[in-house]
Amino acid sequence: MDMERTIMLLEERVSFLSLERKAALHAFETALDLNAFTVSLTGLDSLQEVLRETASKLRSMERFGSLAFFLAGEEDGTLYPAFADPQGEEQTLERELLPLIEDRTVAWTLRRKKPILVSRPGGQGKLFLHSLSSPSKVLGLFLAVIEKKNEDEDYEPSFPDFLSIVLATAAGLADNLLLRARIDELNMSLQEKVYHLEKSREELSIYRDNLEREVDIRTRELETANEDLRKEIEERRRMEAEVRYRAYHDALTGLANRDLFSARLQEALDRDEPVAVLFMDLDGFKGVNDTLGHDMGDRLLQKIARRLKLEVSDRDTVARMGGDEFTIVVPSPPSRKTVEDLAARILRRVSKKALLAGKEISVTASIGISLSPDNGSTVQDLMKHADVAMYTAKDMGKNRFAFRDSLA
Repeated sequence: MDMERTIMLLEERVSFLSLERKAALHAFETALDLNAFTVSLTGLDSLQEVLRETASKLRSMERFGSLAFFLAGEEDGTLYPAFADPQGEEQTLERELLPLIEDRTVAWTLRRKKPILVSRPGGQGKLFLHSLSSPSKVLGLFLAVIEKKNEDEDYEPSFPDFLSIVLATAAGLADNLLLRARIDELNMSLQEKVYHLEKSREELSIYRDNLEREVDIRTRELETANEDLRKEIEERRRMEAEVRYRAYHDALTGLANRDLFSARLQEALDRDEPVAVLFMDLDGFKGVNDTLGHDMGDRLLQKIARRLKLEVSDRDTVARMGGDEFTIVVPSPPSRKTVEDLAARILRRVSKKALLAGKEISVTASIGISLSPDNGSTVQDLMKHADVAMYTAKDMGKNRFAFRDSLA
């Protein structure tokens, strides 16, 4: 009996090793074939030939249906079809591509530089996406329909790394061809200019006589261009900084917005330190909007925001969550009394009359306070408990604060 079991185990081991050997030989043959493919591409002189040869190679490796290469435009980066197989499938594949651009799948693919499989609408198989990237830049995207075989919904590429190598090799040569075409275009333009200059001996004489002046002019133009470029870079950096600022700050008050508030609170929680969250809602703000108008209400919110910043330290974060709701993150408060004093100061400062457009406006606030770890250790829990405490403060008569752990 033991002998039969031993023989069975050995047979299973031999079968497994045979499969492993077959897979290894297949991978080795594929690798050798890739080397031959690389050599074959070097003799091609046009982009269409490179893409056609690459498509043929990819079809020999995987069961692709319709496929297309999309290149990114130089000016705006818009993807346009450069080659499709079968010919005439460009529009069909462009329709497949559009929702993937809108849901950011394409952007993720271009950054990832690895194969991505996505399901087609209505369960009609899958799409294979891969960036078309040379070592120096992203040229575009490869998109292919994976043909269904035996209803295999869990299909994965056999050798995804080899597919990436094929596409990277093709992209490198395509990049060289595009660069060469651009250089040829520039050379043709330069030769045309040289021809017109040399066409007239008189013009050539004038050119030589005024060479120093031309050099001086070109030097000044270059200095001007460099200065313009420097200004453009500075402006771009400023705009990028402004975009980042707007992404995390409230447009009306300049305070942190909900995203930045959550991030700061999560950072404090990640440091495993106690945190206090104050959730403040203005009392009677709706009446200001209804009687004096939304413009006056916005000015009042700006005034309240400035007052709040005067009461907190540099380590604290004041945020506007929307409407007349404000939150404050206080990391590592020295004591509960410190939080109480801060809430009391805020109530006093908020309740002071504000002179706006010649009119005195007065509002109060209700504040709910939650503490970690007593009231939770997540952003959601602390916000929820602070919100409950804030509404309790309103029910108690407004213009006051309440701690969540003091409630029944």
